[in-house]
Amino acid sequence: MLSLKKCAQYILVVLALIAVTTIIVKQLLHKPAISLFPLEHYSQTIATWINPADLNYDTPLISADMQKKRQQLFLDHYDGELSPWSENGINLVLQKIAPDDLKTMEINVIKLFSNTKDKPEENIGYGENFRPYSEDWIEKLTNNIDLSPLDHPNYQENNRAIAIDNLQTRALPTDDVFLYNFTQAGLGYPFDNLQVSALWAGTPVYIVMETKDHAWTLICSPAFIGWVHSNGIARVNAKFVNTWTEAAKKNLVAITQTETALLNANEKFLLTSYVGSVFPASKKTNTDFKLMIPVTDSDHFAKIETAYVSSQNATLMPMQLTPHNVATILSTLIGRTYGWGNMYFYNDCSAELKNLFTPFGIWLPRHSSNQPNAGKMVDMSAASPKERIEFLKKTGQPLLTIVYIGGHIFLYVGNYPNPHDPSHTLVITYQNVWGLAPKPANRRAVIGKSVFFPLLLSYPEDRSLSSLADKKYFQIGYLNEMPDSSMLTVSGINIETLNHPGALPKDIAAWQSNPHERKTE
Repeated sequence: MLSLKKCAQYILVVLALIAVTTIIVKQLLHKPAISLFPLEHYSQTIATWINPADLNYDTPLISADMQKKRQQLFLDHYDGELSPWSENGINLVLQKIAPDDLKTMEINVIKLFSNTKDKPEENIGYGENFRPYSEDWIEKLTNNIDLSPLDHPNYQENNRAIAIDNLQTRALPTDDVFLYNFTQAGLGYPFDNLQVSALWAGTPVYIVMETKDHAWTLICSPAFIGWVHSNGIARVNAKFVNTWTEAAKKNLVAITQTETALLNANEKFLLTSYVGSVFPASKKTNTDFKLMIPVTDSDHFAKIETAYVSSQNATLMPMQLTPHNVATILSTLIGRTYGWGNMYFYNDCSAELKNLFTPFGIWLPRHSSNQPNAGKMVDMSAASPKERIEFLKKTGQPLLTIVYIGGHIFLYVGNYPNPHDPSHTLVITYQNVWGLAPKPANRRAVIGKSVFFPLLLSYPEDRSLSSLADKKYFQIGYLNEMPDSSMLTVSGINIETLNHPGALPKDIAAWQSNPHERKTE
C-alpha cells in the first residue's frame, strides 16, 4: 500500500503531466489571429485558366449590339444623362427628401465616426498610433463643415468640375485614418473606414460644398459621393464641357496597363494612370494615342493639355470582350496588393471588377452590393452552399458572371479539374480578396491580393475556414444581359448607390452591430 507521501508525489506528477499536455495541445491547436493562406495548389498563371490554345480565345463573349448598348450606358454615367455634369441627374441627388438627403447623410456619417462616451467598445475608432480618438477630434472636423448649403441644394452650372489628379475620396474631410481595434481579427490596418474610393484623373464631378477653410470639397462623381482635396479638382465652364464630351463621343480611350506614366509632347510628366482611367483621345499614329488631360489654369479652372500613350498601354473603347483581351487586362492586375477602398490606388474586390471591365465599356457601380444588378441578377441566397456552387457551375458564363456574397464580390472564370481531386471539377474565380475566416470570425487567413481562387465547400489547407459559398448572400449577376430598366434612366439614380458603403443612414445600426462583417473578406 502506497504511503501518503508517495500518493501526494504521484498526484503531483500526474497534475504536472496534465498541465504540460494541456500546454502542448493548446500550442498545437492555436491559430494566430493573422496567418497567410497558402496558394501553392492554385496556379496564378493566367494561361492555366484562360488558355490561348482554346478555340474561343479570340471569340467575342457578347454580341456587338450588346457591347454597343453597354458602351452607351457607360457614357451615360461618365458625361451623359446620368453623369455629374447632367442637371437632371444631379438634381435627383441634390433634391432627395429626408432621411435620404445629403444633409442627413453627412450628419449620420459624423455620428458614425464620433467616439461618444456611450459608444460600445467594438465601435470605438483608433488612429494609426493605436489610441482612440478623443471627442475633440470629431469636433474639430465638424467645426470645419458648414452644412447649411445642403438645406436646399440646387444644381448650379458653375459647380461642374473634373479631377485633375488621382485622388483618395474620404467619408469626412480628413486624411486621418479611422481604424477599429486591431486586437479583433479582421479589424485595424488596412481597414481605414474613412476611405471611400480612388477618384481617377479625368473623371467628371459635381461640387456639392466646401469646408470652411476650402481645403476639402464634397463631390458627387459618376459612382460615389465623398470628400477630396480641393486642389485635386478644377471647375469647368461650358466650353470645356462641350469640348470634352464631344471628343469623348468620338473616341474614348481606356488605360490597359496600370501605373502608366502620361507625358506631354515635351516629355513632361503629367500623371500616373491606372486601369479604370479613361480619357477622350485621337490617334496620333498607328501606335500612339493623343489623350486630352485636364490640368488647371491660374484661376483653378480646367484646361486641356495633350499627353501621348502607346497603344500597348491603352485602347479605344470599347475593347472587344474576348478571353484574350480579358487575359491582357488581368496580366496587369493579377497579384496586385489588396487596397481597401482603393487605398494607395490599389483595388479592393469591387474596384477590381469595376476597373477590369472599364476598357470593355461595361459600367459597374462602385459598391459590391450593387454590382450584380449591372446585369440580370439571380438571387440564390436561400440555397445551400452546395446548391449555390452547383447552380454556378451549370449557369455561369465564364468571364461574364459576377457573384456577390455580402461584403465581397468575385468573377466566375469557369469549371476546371480539382487539383486536390482531378476526377471532380471545381469553380475557379478571379477576385481581389483580403482573406478567409472561420466561424466565429476570430482570425484571418490572409490572401491580400488579386488571385485566381477556387470556390470550395471547404479548403483542404484549413478545414476550419468558412467557404465563400457559405455567406449570407449569393447573388449572381450575368453581364451578358442588360440590367433592369431602372438602371438605364435618370430615374434609376439612387443616392444609396453613391454613398459611402459604411455610412448608409438606414444601415448604420446593422453596420455598427457587427464589426466583423464590415470588411471585404
